[in-house]
Amino acid sequence: MQINGKTYTAEVTKQDRLQTDNKTPIQIAVDNQDAYSIPFAVDTNAATSDFLYLKNTSSRNLKIYKAWAYTITLDVEISIKTGVTGSPTAGTASAPINLYAGGRAADCICEYKAGDMALTGGNTVDIMFVDKDFVGFQVWEYPETIVLPPNTAMVLYVNIDPTADMDGTIFFYFE
Repeated sequence: MQINGKTYTAEVTKQDRLQTDNKTPIQIAVDNQDAYSIPFAVDTNAATSDFLYLKNTSSRNLKIYKAWAYTITLDVEISIKTGVTGSPTAGTASAPINLYAGGRAADCICEYKAGDMALTGGNTVDIMFVDKDFVGFQVWEYPETIVLPPNTAMVLYVNIDPTADMDGTIFFYFE
């Protein structure tokens, strides 16, 4: 017999003992084909511009648990802004990659642009400073996750430096 909880799975063995599986919500999401990444490589082109857009079109919460970024040209300060409104202007669609190889597509809209997508509003939930002198990718972990409820959008927004070539990845799952 198997008992399914929200984040943990338990089984009753033949000896009537409870056997638990202590997988994290992220590991469970990967197993269920509900975990994704969005790699990006952009030249932001303009200060005070939103260059990566993500909107949750699922009926479940989208939870961001990690981001990383790298630049060698100039230091960059990026805000993660949630609750933005409007539709991206002249963005390029980008399909998130399922972390379960060959898994299903994500229920979200993702676009990127070298320049401003003209979205408005929102609240800054984190500011990431990407240091050009740092060796390797800088990593931001969100153990409590950044949550995008259904029909909510977020952007990565450049606060300083308009001309940084930058690579990075956002990691998220649905719950």
